[in-house]
Amino acid sequence: TAIRFLQEKGILHQQRLCTRGHATKLTVEGNGKAPRWKCRKAQCRIEVSLRTGTWFHGQMLDFRTAILLIYSWSNDYCSTKFCSKELGLSANCSVSWKRLLREVATESLLSNRLVIGGPNRTVEVDETLYSKSKSHRGRLYPEQWVFGGVCRETGESFLVPVANRSSQTLIPLIRQYIRPGTTVMTDCWAGYRSLSREDYTHLSVNHSINFVHPMTGAHTQTVESQWAQVKRLNKLRCDTRRSELDSYLCEFMWRRRLRPNEDPFDKILGDIAKY
Repeated sequence: TAIRFLQEKGILHQQRLCTRGHATKLTVEGNGKAPRWKCRKAQCRIEVSLRTGTWFHGQMLDFRTAILLIYSWSNDYCSTKFCSKELGLSANCSVSWKRLLREVATESLLSNRLVIGGPNRTVEVDETLYSKSKSHRGRLYPEQWVFGGVCRETGESFLVPVANRSSQTLIPLIRQYIRPGTTVMTDCWAGYRSLSREDYTHLSVNHSINFVHPMTGAHTQTVESQWAQVKRLNKLRCDTRRSELDSYLCEFMWRRRLRPNEDPFDKILGDIAKY
């Protein structure tokens, strides 16, 4: 059953004590009644919802449909249209649940913060702007800069929204996400000028002259490819509310960090169990 599956994954309790410390028994009565833990003591009979104290607390979606939704989201085919047609969910319900799953992905990233690069490694860094509508059509969103980097050798990467592109903003983030001894490649933006005083080898390319520096081979095409992927995802989401951009970036990074043979469904279930 769906309940047994979620118990085996560590998302629902397999056993519980009542508030007085007595053993309880899981009761699934059907007839639309929610499963509950019932105290075995006749003089106690305290009941607790199966969802209480779990990730499902406060959620009304039945477990089977929730599992199908989680599976669909993890495999990246969970549009509002799909959720309506295949799962029978309202737009508000599907949006709410996808937001919950992005929160899980965000917590997973925060709990396993990645530092990339190192000696004999090259990391390309760059910034991109999520700007207002270019054609004066559709919704207008405030501008938002995003800073990111990609390690050429490993493919490991990071993305983070930033308030601006000043050196006071970018250099601390480079220290936070990139190991000392790394060769860091950038464009010629002024915010990177002080990078040569840090514990990195700094190579830059002037994009107004060359895409690839003719002498050093420096370029930022790898990280720019990442921006194209992120913005393509944003378009598929019919543009992203700026208030939720951070969580969508985390979803992108969560998917990007999946190992080649890792099952995304197993991964998100494990992250939910730890949430």
